[in-house]
Amino acid sequence: MAMRKLSVVTIAATLALLLALPAVAAPAPRYIIEGSGNALPANLGAMVGAAGGTLQRTHPEIGVAQATSTDPGFAAKLSAASGIQSVALDTIVQWTPPPSVIQGTVVLSHPPAPAPNPQGAFFFGCQWNLSQINAPGAWAQGAFGSTKARVAVLDTGVDPNHIDLTGKIDTADSVSVITPGTSPCGSADETTFFDFFFHGTFVSSQIVSNLIGMASVAPSSSVIMVKVLNCQGSGSFGDVIAGIEYAAQLKHVDIINMSLGAFIPKAGNDALIDATNRAVQFAHNQGKLVVVASGNSAEDLTFNSPNIELPAQSPGAIAINATNIQDTLASYSNFGTATWVDAPGGDLPNPLAPLPNCPEIPAAEQSLVLGACTSAVCGDESSYLIGAGTSFASPIVAGVSALIDGVDGKPLTFFPDYAKLILALTADDIGPFSTYAFGRVNASRAVASQHF
Repeated sequence: MAMRKLSVVTIAATLALLLALPAVAAPAPRYIIEGSGNALPANLGAMVGAAGGTLQRTHPEIGVAQATSTDPGFAAKLSAASGIQSVALDTIVQWTPPPSVIQGTVVLSHPPAPAPNPQGAFFFGCQWNLSQINAPGAWAQGAFGSTKARVAVLDTGVDPNHIDLTGKIDTADSVSVITPGTSPCGSADETTFFDFFFHGTFVSSQIVSNLIGMASVAPSSSVIMVKVLNCQGSGSFGDVIAGIEYAAQLKHVDIINMSLGAFIPKAGNDALIDATNRAVQFAHNQGKLVVVASGNSAEDLTFNSPNIELPAQSPGAIAINATNIQDTLASYSNFGTATWVDAPGGDLPNPLAPLPNCPEIPAAEQSLVLGACTSAVCGDESSYLIGAGTSFASPIVAGVSALIDGVDGKPLTFFPDYAKLILALTADDIGPFSTYAFGRVNASRAVASQHF
């Protein structure tokens, strides 16, 4: 089969161009408002107007709202009003890893027909991450993910036309919640769920695929894309909170995946932390398992640290660490007692001998993870990137959760705390709890635990 290995420089240049786009003319400063007692005042719009602002969004379920104002005294004025707990300036941060996590791409010039099983996908021999969690053992038990098991992915968007994602994206419920006027890529980025970066497409393909170029953990499931980040992988706390709120209220979604995070000091960020925590806890209370990447700062995440990784450490979420091809902690991965389980996320350098059935990827890069590439970056609908990050470990756990959500084709009455327990009890112990938490997920054991 004809294939080509594209230059790493080509991909890096495309992604660098996206990051180098000029900042858009900033709209009026945005604020996150918290109501007292998790409730918003009934006359909030009038209160915001009296303080010199304009109300933009309300999330009455969690008592959080968003507003804009050019008045430098807006926050102080509104904070003094009855029924208001806090008013904080919204912050735009880089929620995803930089493009340096991507090493290169391979292209299927003549894509084959979909394989009859995941192990028949063209690049399966390169997907050591699926073997590490014993996904083949789960598939052998007939678990491929139920068609009713939908995973909401909050990310940079998705390319629904990629050969391995066509038909796997629930386009009816996929949305963008990016605030208009904030993306350097313009309205197309803000108003559609299409991925102009690379991240959301790569993440989605870890969960679902058509088994053409690559396998995925739960190929029969589907993804709903909730676009919260722009074409540079950045975004505001307000947009992430809005995305969580949207996904939490999708009744046919049991699992939310967030391969994104902000590592910030606790001091001075109380309002942003509390607003994010409210959103995640609401999603959990709505019956969603909230799966979040633990982050790539090689930090020990503990509950008494002066810093916090959001939303990984929000109550109601489970934080996922990354392992490498040797089944040990990846060099960049956060870890610690505030995390839940681990999953393969890739790393460099490759310390092992070449994979025997992976001639398409250079041996030195085979310890990375394979994922689908959006046409906005790779130029076609049949390209695959290789990279590393906890971003690519988190959807593995979301995929395993989708498997246990529909064992034997009969979806469970899904309870997030039950799913969390199954993931923990069936994980493989690969090291001390202080580093690896409950261990590295095992898809086969997780599925087997549901046959009763």
